[in-house]
Amino acid sequence: MEKIRALLSRRSTVQLILASLVFLSVTVIEDRFFRAARLDLTAEQLYTLSDGTRQLLASYDEPVTLNFYFSKTLAAPFPQLLSYGKRIEDLLRAFEAQNSANIQLSVIDPEAFSEEEDEAVAAGLRGIPLSDGSTLYMGLSVSDAVDGEAIIPFFADEREKFLEYDLVKLLATLDTDSKRTLTLMTSLPMQFGPGGPQAMLAGQGQPYVLYEQLFEFFNVEDLAPDFTAIPGETDVLMLVHPPALSDDQLFAIDQFVLKGGRALIFLDPHSEAINPRATLPSSSSLGPLLASWGVEMSDQLVVGDSSLAQRVQMGGFGPDSVKDYVFWMAINDGFLSSTDVVTGAINSLNFASTGAIAPIEGATTVLDPLVTSSAAAMLYASSRAVGLPDPDGLLRDMQPTGESYVLSTRIQGAAKTAFPDRVAETVVAAGADAADGPVASGDINIVLTADSDLFDDRFWVQVQDMLGQRVAVPLAGNGSFVLNLADHISGSEAMLGLRGRGISKRPFEKVDELRRAAEAKYLVEEEELQNRLSETEARIAALEGQNPDGNSVLSVEQEAEIERFRSQLLETRKALRNVKRNLRKNIESLGDWLAFINIALMPMLIILYVLARLVVRRRRTHRFL
Repeated sequence: MEKIRALLSRRSTVQLILASLVFLSVTVIEDRFFRAARLDLTAEQLYTLSDGTRQLLASYDEPVTLNFYFSKTLAAPFPQLLSYGKRIEDLLRAFEAQNSANIQLSVIDPEAFSEEEDEAVAAGLRGIPLSDGSTLYMGLSVSDAVDGEAIIPFFADEREKFLEYDLVKLLATLDTDSKRTLTLMTSLPMQFGPGGPQAMLAGQGQPYVLYEQLFEFFNVEDLAPDFTAIPGETDVLMLVHPPALSDDQLFAIDQFVLKGGRALIFLDPHSEAINPRATLPSSSSLGPLLASWGVEMSDQLVVGDSSLAQRVQMGGFGPDSVKDYVFWMAINDGFLSSTDVVTGAINSLNFASTGAIAPIEGATTVLDPLVTSSAAAMLYASSRAVGLPDPDGLLRDMQPTGESYVLSTRIQGAAKTAFPDRVAETVVAAGADAADGPVASGDINIVLTADSDLFDDRFWVQVQDMLGQRVAVPLAGNGSFVLNLADHISGSEAMLGLRGRGISKRPFEKVDELRRAAEAKYLVEEEELQNRLSETEARIAALEGQNPDGNSVLSVEQEAEIERFRSQLLETRKALRNVKRNLRKNIESLGDWLAFINIALMPMLIILYVLARLVVRRRRTHRFL
């Protein structure tokens, strides 16, 4: 019996040793020969090359050199940097494997005071100074056969989930000849940031991140304020909260669109980016053009959505100051078109004080919505978004219509001019043979969005400084949405499946549902108690202001009544505190349970499973013996 047990024990030991050797061998072989191969088990396929990436890499028919400078030796004491550097290297090797004939990768470890370090510095890369005087590099230099050059000075780990996007963007910027022309008109401070030109002159302003990104992919031309025609080289016209336009300017846009010009239009019933002290209007419109395109959008109404409301800090500090603000919407992929090539790769957008788009009766165009609200929404007067809004008051007034409002849509199909008389007069004056004359109708292809605040950095991106490099960390897919639209409508689809990758925002929907229900109950009880409190305080003030018989001394009955109201006042205050305390307790209790499930329950279940397997195995062994 003892011999059998010893034999089983030795066999188990040998099996463990063999399994370890097999594991190490497979790991070494995989790292040496199959580094470009990847098995992606993430829900969003974050580690799988997108179709756009493969398409771009396959398009290179001339050599492209990738020099990845990574101080592996110096990064060894920093596991996070070392791991990130290896991931960058693995992704670059996957790029090389897609087109090994033309994409050449060199991984360089620039040692201190070496020629390789001099090359990194000469290329414009930046490093992290270490305590021993050395410098840690983790940057990329790219060049092609026609003197195109681009760099990533340092890979900030905050942008790790956007790594593929950053690399493909870098490669796409090498070919400047293929850039399309985007003609832009806006009244937003996109070029200077929130502080305007004054802040920029003082060295405190920064352009909108999206404004800078447009220049990376397009030849951006500003439309002159006094324009009377759309430039002929325009591939896509972008109007972002445009100023009031003259009839001549509206007619120019009308004709551009009817003649097949592609346009992206972002209007707004209330722009949060416009300074209230500025002379510019906070709403924007295109006069009669929308009706001629078969849609309507009021510049006096904004959409409020209790289901998609963002949690915002509204004055003060503490949990009671964080409110659901129904005018600011965190739109998840349930309200983004899953069939459209642009929104199909995006899973979150942040809109603010947006309007609603609707088709008009008898329209000949077709609307293909890209973004909608939930059914827990209604329309408010845009004046309620001005100044310091009352989030609780907006929630109390919420009476959902059950309708999902269209916030952004494609508009396609046959449309007529908004200026038929002007077209007729011009045609008669120019003669019937005028080839370049105005047209009365045409097929249009435009995108209309009822919000312009999605361009504003504060609604979708965090900007950080990393070694003097401006690093933008997206919190939502606003940038992807705009760039995807511009790419697609101008005729390019190479990068559509790429930009939205990695912005995976997974809200706890059940938690949010329970929280909103608790807060709705809290708001009702709070309003009742506040009303009772105000009535009680008013009654006490009225009694204390009475002077019977001209004397300042109150009667015994009045003092008793005041004392009774004061007791009621204290009870009401106590009840109000209890309501707030119970709300916090419910939310904290839910959070504690979630923490327990994530931190303790799963490890406990795994341990119990292992112990159960050991017990079963031991029983089988004893039965065999």
